[in-house]
Amino acid sequence: MLMNVQNLCFRLCKVLLWSCISTGSPKILAAQNDAASWFGRHDGLAAPLNLPLVLAGNFGELRENHFHTGLDFKTEGREGFPVLAAHDGVIARIKVSPFGYGRALYLSGTNGITTVYAHLQRFAPRLEQWVRDRQYKYHQFAIDHSPKRAFVFQQGDTIAWSGNSGGSAGPHLHFEVRETMTQRPVNPLFWGFDIPDEVAPELTGLWVLPIHGGSVNGSRSPQLIKPQTSGISIEGEARFAIEALDRLDGASNRCGIFRAELWMNEECIHAWELDTLDFAVNRDMNAHAYYAEWERTGKQTYRMHRLSGSRLPIYDAGEVTRAMMRGDSLPVELEIRIWDVHGNKHSTKWMIEWGAAKEKGNIPAYRYENEHIIEKDGARVRIPRNTFYEDFDFPLGKKELGNIWIIGSRSVPAAKPMIISLPCATSDSMRSYALVTRLDRDGDIDEAIVGSWSSSNEFEFTAKAGGYFVMAADTLPPIISPHRRHRTSSEGELVVRNFGELRFNLADELAGIDSWEATLDGEWILFRWDPKRERIWYQLADDRHATGRTQLLEIHSWDKVGNEVVWRGSVRFER
Repeated sequence: MLMNVQNLCFRLCKVLLWSCISTGSPKILAAQNDAASWFGRHDGLAAPLNLPLVLAGNFGELRENHFHTGLDFKTEGREGFPVLAAHDGVIARIKVSPFGYGRALYLSGTNGITTVYAHLQRFAPRLEQWVRDRQYKYHQFAIDHSPKRAFVFQQGDTIAWSGNSGGSAGPHLHFEVRETMTQRPVNPLFWGFDIPDEVAPELTGLWVLPIHGGSVNGSRSPQLIKPQTSGISIEGEARFAIEALDRLDGASNRCGIFRAELWMNEECIHAWELDTLDFAVNRDMNAHAYYAEWERTGKQTYRMHRLSGSRLPIYDAGEVTRAMMRGDSLPVELEIRIWDVHGNKHSTKWMIEWGAAKEKGNIPAYRYENEHIIEKDGARVRIPRNTFYEDFDFPLGKKELGNIWIIGSRSVPAAKPMIISLPCATSDSMRSYALVTRLDRDGDIDEAIVGSWSSSNEFEFTAKAGGYFVMAADTLPPIISPHRRHRTSSEGELVVRNFGELRFNLADELAGIDSWEATLDGEWILFRWDPKRERIWYQLADDRHATGRTQLLEIHSWDKVGNEVVWRGSVRFER
């Protein structure tokens, strides 16, 4: 209850603060500069690692199709550090997946919050045994269960060990704080921890985005203005975005900023703050980012206006969004103010000569609130309402050379899938192998998408991003091979000795691995899967094998279009 009251008071104070900011109150702006206004406002949580706390990533960073909803704690580039319960609680959820969070624990407390620990190497022994029992019971590696048994931990207990599982790009601990009732993630740095930061965030550039025939410095294309630049000239309508980053003491990692405000002639036009997020609309990160630049470079690039279709809960409540701004031939002082969660602030000002447009620009062809069906060259695209975040144009057609389809733009983000049908003449024998590949900027395969055939001989699939697409076929099965560390006896047996696991390489060149299973002398055994390493393995600690005699091992794997491979051979486990 105490935490709920604290959250309520915080939100009420925040609404009052925002309503004053929108009117440009100097009294509230003075309070906004208080360096202790966010960091460590709550207490009651202990650090989840007994290590110097150094962040590789912070709350609200822009990631692929989502905001980062927690903190990434560095673990010295290694796995196997004890992960500690941040508070008293009970395990509410245990998840194991080859993707995303990998091995993850959800610890629910009586304080109204749940903490999440992800990319773990292994769980505490009683949890590890519980998970393994269910994996063997259900004959599956991936599980997502809420234990009926009460696994209770006290603050500071070891609940797991840090790892690199799931979609992790390197050893670290991903840590989240969520409101238990809503499961909304909250910025963990509100609880402080021992993470010093006296470094102000950096504003590395201002993007001026002309629209509807507007121009900046004589160009109708978006322009990146550096902080030291003077003499900006805008004609007609324009919007703004910023490139910004934050660094903390003790690490060189580029993290995301916490709050940003856009001021024009001493009036606050736009503001946002990354205090809490919502998983239901987390993909709308793409609407908050200046997506064309974010998709191209991966830089933390934030829009300083709210797109019409954005549902994010991060914008100031009292704000009247000005998605388009018109000049009136008067000088404009534009100021960007940014903060990190510790209260460190940076601001930069530019003077702009802003006049009327000399000619009228084009209006986008399609309204984002409506459903559209677009057809050309035999292709058909159904775009559900609110797929995009603002009105849009939609290129569609087939390139003259090659088998490349242009379907929308990769620089325009989508909130939901488009339903696409492409004409394709193919033999019945090849239909089951068909798929579509989406190309990256270099013409290489970015993703392979499986679909289905309609009665009118069209290949149907869904895509959440536009770009260049190519029809293809995948007739090759996955590839399975024993790891090179295992030796083969003179009788052709695979010998496993003093290694702790039986490891195989598992890869697929195009469609991607869909599933796999293994049996030892006809009995199902658990093979874990790490797709980023293209590896599966059986842990000898499972003790589902015999020692000192030959056994028959079979591993089956299927790719996403149904190609199957079988590895069959003799294996002998030795002490």
